[in-house]
Amino acid sequence: MKKFYLLAAGLTLSLTLGACANHQSKTATSSTTSQSQHSSQSKKTNQASAPKVQTQAKASHTQATKPTWNETKAKQLATFMTNWGASMNQSNDVYTPDKPGDFYGASIPNATYNGQMPLAIDSVDNQVKVAWAPNGNGPKDTYLLLACYSDTAHARYLGKHVYLFASYNNQPQVLVSQQNQGNERNSFVFKQTANQDLAKGFAQIFAGKNIPAKFAKSSTNNSNKQGLAVSDEEALKLFYTVQTSAGNAEFSQRLANDADSYLFTDISGQNVTFGMGKDVTRTFPTNTYQVLGSPSYLGSTVFQKIGPNKYLVYQVPTHFDLQFQEDASFAKQKSDQYMDHPQEVTVGTVDEQVLAQMKAKLTH
Repeated sequence: MKKFYLLAAGLTLSLTLGACANHQSKTATSSTTSQSQHSSQSKKTNQASAPKVQTQAKASHTQATKPTWNETKAKQLATFMTNWGASMNQSNDVYTPDKPGDFYGASIPNATYNGQMPLAIDSVDNQVKVAWAPNGNGPKDTYLLLACYSDTAHARYLGKHVYLFASYNNQPQVLVSQQNQGNERNSFVFKQTANQDLAKGFAQIFAGKNIPAKFAKSSTNNSNKQGLAVSDEEALKLFYTVQTSAGNAEFSQRLANDADSYLFTDISGQNVTFGMGKDVTRTFPTNTYQVLGSPSYLGSTVFQKIGPNKYLVYQVPTHFDLQFQEDASFAKQKSDQYMDHPQEVTVGTVDEQVLAQMKAKLTH
């Protein structure tokens, strides 16, 4: 009997332990399955999320390198500079690293960023970071040069301008210089333009809002119309007005004191490039005149009289570079540009003492 109880107790204990073991096994299996499912779901979630993160990163990268300047804006700037320049009695050409210009011996725009003449703002000591960036992309806190224009090929010697159109931390900047000599730091000193039409016009183009309406269309082409006859005094008064248009009192005295002579001629019917433009056949219309100062830095004015005290002034270059002589397409384009976009000028107040000295040196 005692053995039976012991056997029964042992059997009961064995069944109990077996049941516990079976329960633990099921629990462990269930736990493992649950963890596996959680891990699988987590992996799927991560896999689903990963492409989104990569896409966002890619979009952010694309946004950071999206060009702020393009060919369309460059063409708009070219039109704007032609029409704005005409309003300022200027004829500006575009210059690039591949086709640089000569500005009092400095290569533009190259000298400003290649170390030859470091770009400085307002003073020779304030040299700044600069890079040529025709698409507008580049490092922060750097003047990224988008375009360069200058009237160096057309303006009188001491009346030349060079304009740099730039982006600085994604803000449009128009820098201008008339520097005509070196300095102790060898800096090329520019300043922000004070001309609001120029600054606002570039800002509008930079923002993708097209050319300001005021400068979207060229002035009326009057270059084929016959002008009126002009007297010696009228010609000299106009020359004085044009050459001192920036209000430069010092240059007014140069007209009186530095001049060897003033040549006043009727150039009607002559070639508009004076024979220097390859295959250019266009000629000046009737009653077109030129006053040419000597020395040459005193300037030249080509014009027609269209009414009482009113004139059309053509931005004919004072000299023609080799490209005029070698490139027929360029020569025609440039000559049509300055003949089709004259500036209308009204004669201003003239210093009578200077005028008297100019008359004394007038030749025909």
